[in-house]
Amino acid sequence: MSSQSRLKQVYHFLAHNKHIEDEPVWIPSIWNECGYSEVLDTKDGEIKVQFQPFMLHHLQYVFDLSSHYYYTENKNLDDSVIYSALVRYSAAWDYLHDGEIQSGTFLRFMILLPLLKKMGVNILYLLPVTRYSNLHLKGDIGSPYAVQSLFELDDQLHDSLLNDMVAFTIHDELTALVEACHLLDIKVVVDFIPRVTARNSEFIKEHPDWVYWIWNDALEGFAPPNIPELGFFEECRPDKLETVYRSAETSSFLKKFAQPPNELNPVLWQRLKLRSEQTGEELLQLVEAEMGITTAPAHSDWINDVQPIWTDITFYRLYKDFSPQVRSYLQEGQPPYVLFDTIKCNLYPGDEPNQELWDTLIEAIIFNLDTYRIDGFRIDIGHVLPVPLLEEMFKKIKEIRPQAILISEDLFNRNHHKAVKTGYNVMLGSGWNVMTDISINTLLMYVKELPELQIHVFACSETADTPRIMSRGGTSLARMMSVFNHFLPNAIPYLTTGIEVNEIQPLNCGLGDNTGGAEIPRAFFNKLKLNWSNPKPMIPLLRQLNLCKKEHLNLVQPSHFFLPDHQNDVLIYAYLKGNELLIGCFNLNDEKPQSVNTDSIFPVVGGFDVLIDSEDRAGDLKKNLKQFVMQPNQAMILYRDGINQLKVGSA
Repeated sequence: MSSQSRLKQVYHFLAHNKHIEDEPVWIPSIWNECGYSEVLDTKDGEIKVQFQPFMLHHLQYVFDLSSHYYYTENKNLDDSVIYSALVRYSAAWDYLHDGEIQSGTFLRFMILLPLLKKMGVNILYLLPVTRYSNLHLKGDIGSPYAVQSLFELDDQLHDSLLNDMVAFTIHDELTALVEACHLLDIKVVVDFIPRVTARNSEFIKEHPDWVYWIWNDALEGFAPPNIPELGFFEECRPDKLETVYRSAETSSFLKKFAQPPNELNPVLWQRLKLRSEQTGEELLQLVEAEMGITTAPAHSDWINDVQPIWTDITFYRLYKDFSPQVRSYLQEGQPPYVLFDTIKCNLYPGDEPNQELWDTLIEAIIFNLDTYRIDGFRIDIGHVLPVPLLEEMFKKIKEIRPQAILISEDLFNRNHHKAVKTGYNVMLGSGWNVMTDISINTLLMYVKELPELQIHVFACSETADTPRIMSRGGTSLARMMSVFNHFLPNAIPYLTTGIEVNEIQPLNCGLGDNTGGAEIPRAFFNKLKLNWSNPKPMIPLLRQLNLCKKEHLNLVQPSHFFLPDHQNDVLIYAYLKGNELLIGCFNLNDEKPQSVNTDSIFPVVGGFDVLIDSEDRAGDLKKNLKQFVMQPNQAMILYRDGINQLKVGSA
């Protein structure tokens, strides 16, 4: 069976079923990279097409386009661009023009792949595609992180166009998408969620002791204890444990927990399981009604954090016993509980691993690699997992996929040594946080540490967990920061789905929130679509950035990086190798133009040529610049070869 077999099956099905009865659909004009000509109508940045012949034409285009690419398991992270997508959202649209947004599907996401290649994307990071819970919904459709099954996919991601494909499952549809990506030399990384599960996880039926339980009357207002003796957003280090556990609020909090239902009342538990099987009633709701307990909502592992609890998920119980470091603080008979320290199993392991659960998590890892042929994982809050569990996961991954891409969610660049030692080769890092305060000082501090990192970090001004950069300063700021992030050392340009069309609606605002707690729609929880009909998308700029970096890849390396003095509000960084010099200039002032003198950066007879100008939409780039004025939030990439390297001391 060829590596493209699932995709070829889809193609042959569409080719031999040309008269599938389907209503014409509207799609964004920008999606028509394949040049489909049999358009039925056009309107406001959209085209109307018969979906089956359009998809057939598009897939042929993907096959033809693939001749320009060669998939290899090795990946040069210096020459990479990551695109983060939520399939149900990234490919969502009002396809029927009936006012109803239809979910994206694995098939429809394939339409976006040529656009991703246009932007230089060669790593696709898929936010969760697994089946998630519709109980305790956040928003109107619920969070994809409320994972109900590690082995089943979200059935909304099935495409009705493939309904008549006999024995072709939704698992095959995802495999086909991965195959399409590989044809275009795009690696696929998926979100793996090993620390939390849906409150009504499918595991509860057979393994209720794999999660934590509280009494029903503790659910309203449930939250981790406030520790008045400690400060805001403090990490739960060992020297804080006694203060946490001696607190009266912690004592009250621990009393909210109950034994799992199979231990609390084994006979009633079996009866409720049987009833659920026979009637289809939700097992967790039966337990709540008949036993007076429910699964404990999850919360932050930081002390005195202001983040609200996560009402739709609960933590896995990864150890059957309590950590030796806290046993002396607990009352005899204390039910299993979750607190700042128990979340962080890396620092506070027990003595008795929940081995069956660990084995299941590793089985899910293997299942993803073998079934879909993906190229790696982003491990959700992996830094708090038990070290032996994480080591075993990585061992299995690398046995199957030696060149796997492994992304750490760690939020701080300072932890780069730890991430490398653990086995990661990419980490989120600090960029998202630094770029909530775009100023000379904050960006300089961030940029100075990048050349010394032992791991690649995301170069981004927004993620799926932060507000959009558009909400912080509009189009000019978004364009400037896209240029800024494309040429940083040891940093991979990271595109959150929607940034290419200047989307302002966030997926989530859990980090760096600038909404003041406003109840705004968020794609993690609400049915939304991207601004695909934006008449002035950022795709041409992103394409230009990628091509420019590729052309100068040997120059744009950490060993050639240096920081000239900034000029007023213009931050400057540069690369010098032999006789080549590349300079990035960024006017961080969002109100006033700023003057730049290149002689103060590096004196060159004849000046510099402009390779990139964030404000230039016509491609009329200037040459031989020495002194010039930058508009507010303008970015420019300058270049000159034939430099006399003896002058480096004056830079």
